[in-house]
Amino acid sequence: MIALMPHGSCFLWNPWLTSLHSVSDGLILVSYFFIPLLLLLNRQYIDSQVRPPLLLFAAFIFSCGIGHGLRVWNIWHTNYWIEGAWAWITAVVSLYTAWKLKGVFPPLLSSYKSLVSLSQMAELDPLTGIANRRGLEAAIEALAYQPEEIEHTLVLVDLDGFKTINDTYGHNVGDLLLQAVAEVLRHQVRTVDLAARVGGDEFSLLLVGCPPIEASDKAETIRQQIQQINLPQIQPTSDTPLLSASIGVSGFRASQGLTQGYRHADAALYAAKHSGKNQVGIASSAPLTEQPR
Repeated sequence: MIALMPHGSCFLWNPWLTSLHSVSDGLILVSYFFIPLLLLLNRQYIDSQVRPPLLLFAAFIFSCGIGHGLRVWNIWHTNYWIEGAWAWITAVVSLYTAWKLKGVFPPLLSSYKSLVSLSQMAELDPLTGIANRRGLEAAIEALAYQPEEIEHTLVLVDLDGFKTINDTYGHNVGDLLLQAVAEVLRHQVRTVDLAARVGGDEFSLLLVGCPPIEASDKAETIRQQIQQINLPQIQPTSDTPLLSASIGVSGFRASQGLTQGYRHADAALYAAKHSGKNQVGIASSAPLTEQPR
């Protein structure tokens, strides 16, 4: 193709200039034809409400592809009437497509924004504003893309005597306490970490790339800060603070997922509870048997 000199005088009988235009327009043609093909092959996933504007968009892209093909063809044949006529067809198709899409895009974008918001809300605890168990699971699944040798830490935090506070002061005060604990956890996590409320008065921290020994220091800080939470509605009845937390710490790797790390951290939490509460327990690497709570 390169050896055949084009008729168009604008190319100055230059094979490199000819190659530049023919190859670039040819690649654009292929890509423009590929987009409608993708829509065709995946048509079963297209909702019926958005199918008409997508068909128009595919027609517009296909028409642009033909236009680039005619530009290549015209290098040798110089029939600019055909190229101009097809450019007119493409202009009509593009204007009609733009006119139809102007009424479709706003609701589509609004629906997508709503779906994103609902997805984010589904992974948040509505009371405390931190992640819920679903959000924790999603975060741990995302760790699968990190190198296997990196060790992470899961920290479980369970409030001591929370039922007593609920029974004594009411659920409204209990909710305020949960929010205060969530605020403590939120200030103890880095940008890459995650704080979550996994149920009731049990919270969790996912510390990314942090080994258990380092995480235990952070867990101890959290324990002390929870002990110092001061709500006017709660009056301690003795020298021992009414509010405290037992904490379990366990290291895990991404390939283990949530289950194994959670079981080890839960066993460490169980040991802390039954060793007097208000302390931090670090899980051993030994195999676990189920423990009653």
